[in-house]
Amino acid sequence: MLNLEGYDQRVRGAVQCFWESRERDGVRSGKTLDGFVDLLAWVVHNNGLPNARLVCGREASVPGFFRPTKLWDVLILNEQTLIAAIEMKSIADSFGKNSNNRAEEALGSGIDLREAFRENAIDGLTQLFTGYLILVENCQETQSNVQIQMKYFRAMPEFLAAQASENFRYERNADGMFQPVNGVSYMQRFCIMCRRLMQKELYRSACVISSPRTAIIDGSYADVSHDTSIRAFLASLAGYVSAIAASS
Repeated sequence: MLNLEGYDQRVRGAVQCFWESRERDGVRSGKTLDGFVDLLAWVVHNNGLPNARLVCGREASVPGFFRPTKLWDVLILNEQTLIAAIEMKSIADSFGKNSNNRAEEALGSGIDLREAFRENAIDGLTQLFTGYLILVENCQETQSNVQIQMKYFRAMPEFLAAQASENFRYERNADGMFQPVNGVSYMQRFCIMCRRLMQKELYRSACVISSPRTAIIDGSYADVSHDTSIRAFLASLAGYVSAIAASS
């Protein structure tokens, strides 16, 4: 049975720590998500692997397939065996630029490690937990529709704000070009991205945490969807860890 009792309070503590660190040390301090490292350690240690180690920083390097090495945000090792690699990101400014950067980073890391693992570049288990966690500021800019501008091609329907409207027509003009169209919010974009990262098996679990800046007071946060929730993410990790512990 999975042990996630009290996880919500621990998530709130990690969220509050994020905003406190961001305000105190700045976005480039490298410590804003340290509270989530502690959260992951708690899940791993309380679900059958009390001696597993979490490695961060320059030591968290794995073999790559398209490049020699790749740094991940967190590696989890049971003795010398890599059992999990997790990317942890945040976005609380420059949403247009940073959302594209985050998507490209997630794809690059996921594909590179997946292919390296398939080519037996990593000794140990026959499976590997890969996780992606992103905290996105809950504000008007991330909750509002974002315009999509492409003249020659249509965006996929899931990214369109008006896809369910009977009156909506996404068609070419007389000159053969498409007009700009309202897309879903940045928050919803991240939710779609995380779903598809899991769907395409680039990550075993991916989650979006929505949190306002006022969470510096109480650690408040919200899920964007059930399947991309922090609870689903932690449960997936806990189940994986428990299975390893049971077979050891």
